[in-house]
Amino acid sequence: MPSNIVITGASSGFGAMTARALADAGHTVHAGIRDTAGRNAPAVADATAYATEHGVDLRPVEMDVSDQASVDAAIAGIVAGGARLDVIIHNAGHMVLGPAEAFTPEQLAQAYDTNVLSAQRVNRTALPHLRARGHDLQNPRHRRLPRR
Repeated sequence: MPSNIVITGASSGFGAMTARALADAGHTVHAGIRDTAGRNAPAVADATAYATEHGVDLRPVEMDVSDQASVDAAIAGIVAGGARLDVIIHNAGHMVLGPAEAFTPEQLAQAYDTNVLSAQRVNRTALPHLRARGHDLQNPRHRRLPRR
């Protein structure tokens, strides 16, 4: 059965490849991309062109995981559009390379924010929608919970 999937950090790299592979497999994929009207506009155009060329359901969505309001708006827009949430993939990340002493505490805090806290932002917004649908979030197969 096809799933509705939200994937963060889907503008390039593993995120873009995963979004396309899942769409190719017949799923509806909401590809979270930040700054869709600015520097990532080409990624949005590429995803849209891919969806058209391959006849798949790949939907770029404005989502900056470092901004709770952006995450809230993205999930609200997906749900308001009639989509249910089935799967959340946390892919957004920021890699830093180099000797530890080369980075300021602020730079490391920014990487931590993107790599760790962003998942919590998305979870805070998305998990209530999954629970409302009866997903057992402790089971990787997401069994439906029995009604109480």
